[in-house]
Amino acid sequence: MADDTFEREVKQEVCKSAKPLRCRFHETEEYTIYCKDCKDFMCFKCIGQLHQKHDLGQLQGADEDIRKEMEDLLFENKYAEQLNALGDKVSDKEKELVQDEESLKREIRTSVDKMKENIDLAEKRLLSVLRNAIESYQISLQEQKTNINNLQTKIANLDVDKLPGYNLNNIINLLSAMKLCSSSCEKFINHLNPCFQPTLEFSIGNVILDGNLEGDVSVLPSCSDISIQTDFSEDSDTEWFDAEDMVEDDLIESSSDEVTDQIDEYPINFQLKQDIKLVRKIVPISEKDAWIISNRKLLKIVDHCLQGDAYAETVDDIVVLKDGCVLVIRYNGTFIMKLLTNKRLVRFADVGSYSPYCICIRDDIVVIYISTVTGNNIYDYISKSHIIWMNTDGIVTKRSLFSERVWKRPCSIQNLESGVYVLYRVDNESNLYSIELLEAKSDKCNKLNCLKGYMGSIQRRTLNVKECASIKLAT
Repeated sequence: MADDTFEREVKQEVCKSAKPLRCRFHETEEYTIYCKDCKDFMCFKCIGQLHQKHDLGQLQGADEDIRKEMEDLLFENKYAEQLNALGDKVSDKEKELVQDEESLKREIRTSVDKMKENIDLAEKRLLSVLRNAIESYQISLQEQKTNINNLQTKIANLDVDKLPGYNLNNIINLLSAMKLCSSSCEKFINHLNPCFQPTLEFSIGNVILDGNLEGDVSVLPSCSDISIQTDFSEDSDTEWFDAEDMVEDDLIESSSDEVTDQIDEYPINFQLKQDIKLVRKIVPISEKDAWIISNRKLLKIVDHCLQGDAYAETVDDIVVLKDGCVLVIRYNGTFIMKLLTNKRLVRFADVGSYSPYCICIRDDIVVIYISTVTGNNIYDYISKSHIIWMNTDGIVTKRSLFSERVWKRPCSIQNLESGVYVLYRVDNESNLYSIELLEAKSDKCNKLNCLKGYMGSIQRRTLNVKECASIKLAT
């Protein structure tokens, strides 16, 4: 009964005066033209867009063709076949959407779990940095307390009545040591304690709908829409500085695997600027590009040409990571800095109150030599050193502590299978250097071998460091 009523209403709707023939592509226009090639209706705006060079005619003159099309649909219920097929496709799309939702849920949860893992790793790294900083600071404070106690003992043994008879040099040395101790203690007392600055910015990802980021459902087609064009929008207002999230569009260097221009003739010579007087280190990154430290500035050679702008100031040593970032150390700084590929310089790791002197990397393990020297010509020098191993996330994996009663300044370090090689300057008044092979398998570094020599401009007092570094020292 209900079906019969609905059928009568449909027939009445078809037979009564029709609604205005609004174009389905252009809502403000009416159908006035019939395309015989496409067997479709159109307005004047449709002609230039969809039906150029087609056989067109007035809509009123296509009465027979239009009724024939409807007759074909009604014959043997062809309209039902078409609509059923469309209904099946919509149902399939609905099922596909449900499946996609579950798949996307899994992807989102996986991304969130990965984010949680990264947060846990960041927590471990920060706690490790904090522990190392506190430990190093405590060691330094304990050393100061020991110096204070030693000075108290030495001065307490003096007799004020016998003061005129004491050697003046000894008195001067004691007073000098006391003043040095006082200034050192003041430095540590006024040293800022570690602090924490939270940064709560994070990004998991975006849901993309029809080429548009995030959940703008207004771009989905409705039943009356036939053609919809959407523009891809990109959120460029937010800037992220995590090394893992950096977009490498600004990379101007290429890895050695990507070099296509082969160079057949060596050596290649090119002129540096006249103000380049001292080159401390060159780190190749491809056949044509390299990082260079000159006058304590980090410069870059691109396509055999030295760029004019400095990437960082007061630089003493560097290593290059696989992602193109550069770790930078400075003698007078307690932080290892990281130069990102967008030229932004950020903190990477805190090495405490000792000065970092040199750095190297092997198999994604960064090795840093930090040291401090106390004493003077009268009293024995004491060189206190730490060698720190950490991964490329800045998490310390091993640390070796050792000290010697000599003056020595580390200049370069290499981590090889046979041990750690360190180039020292061992005399602050001459160019006497040494290369030492250290066994760093425990908290202490054992010296396995040592080679000393002079390095300078006088040939008979010159040590060829490259040759010495290649010598296989017997253990």
